[in-house]
Amino acid sequence: MDELQRHQMVFKLLMPFVGVFAKWKFNYEYDSLKDIEGPYLLLPNHNLELDPALVGLAAGKQIYFVASEHIMRKGIATGLLMYFFKPIIHMKGRQGAKTVKQMLRSLREGHRVCIFPEGNRSFNGVTMKMQASIARVAKKAKVKLVTYRIEGGYLTQPRWSTNLRKGKLKGRLINVYTPEQLSAMSDEQINDAIVADLHEDAYVTQKREHVKFKGKQLALGLESTIFTCPKCGKIGTLHSEDNRFYCDCGFEAVYDVYGELTDKEGNKYTVTELDLKQQEALREKIKNWKAGEPVFEDSVTVHRIGADHELIGTEEGSLKAYLDHLEFGGERLDYAGMDGMAIYSRSVLIIHHEKVGGHLEVKSDLRFSALKYLYLYNFVKEADRRIK
Repeated sequence: MDELQRHQMVFKLLMPFVGVFAKWKFNYEYDSLKDIEGPYLLLPNHNLELDPALVGLAAGKQIYFVASEHIMRKGIATGLLMYFFKPIIHMKGRQGAKTVKQMLRSLREGHRVCIFPEGNRSFNGVTMKMQASIARVAKKAKVKLVTYRIEGGYLTQPRWSTNLRKGKLKGRLINVYTPEQLSAMSDEQINDAIVADLHEDAYVTQKREHVKFKGKQLALGLESTIFTCPKCGKIGTLHSEDNRFYCDCGFEAVYDVYGELTDKEGNKYTVTELDLKQQEALREKIKNWKAGEPVFEDSVTVHRIGADHELIGTEEGSLKAYLDHLEFGGERLDYAGMDGMAIYSRSVLIIHHEKVGGHLEVKSDLRFSALKYLYLYNFVKEADRRIK
């Protein structure tokens, strides 16, 4: 049995079990892609950790997925994943020239390839910005481009959540673009089409369908995404417990099965609204912030990852974010020297810097918000681009 036959056999054996589980756990209903012939590039939106299984179920045929680099440090599980599925590995937060080459090679060999073009799961329920290189890959590959939208994913597994919820999950085939159609389109037109096809706003959909997403400890972990109190405006003073979300200042709200927060005065909030509000507040805060003072800091554990995916060291200490750099353990990492920053899982911060041979992975407890570091970094970079 050759490698491809092994991958196809495992896929065929697993999918019936995935189908039963997805229907039982998520009420998953989906449009099938079985009738799409030949190789194609599949682009779904991304909200659940289990999205690859759900998309694979819809594909109905063996498919190669682009996966985050962190799966290379899962011990025996890494070996099994590589042997039975052979995902295409991509480094979050960096340009993926090597990833693109592997994708093109696989497509030209006649295989199906799936990549989540956001490169990350949504933090607030709205589909994230797409990777601009996807359009060029689609045109170069000279294969069909398939867009697939999963609805209900964010409220099934909010990015900050420690638990899955059961509500209503749908997989929808949006478009199949032929190589001829793609050839006649500019990169910008292709990107615009992908953005339109995959756009999902969890709360707009929820307002229309009003589905209950039932689960336990619905608010637990929310402070990893909403790090700024909507009442007092302070960062790092929020807490979560069961369905409660509250601040040291006295603000308190309850997260319900519809994905909304209701405070003691009866005001209702969505995570999207709170996130947009805190982004604007952080932008305003850093405009007049003193350069020599940290904007925020956390006690963290830092894993140093080598160029070959290996763990080469672990340290504990205080991570401090300034307007132009990060500090950890006496080491200064200027934003100007960073190749990128990203987040994986709930709240693991990835830092790529010219001083580091590989990259840093920053972790902490349930309350840790990697998102505020990513937002600060992005806002500073945006300001630098405007000045230039």
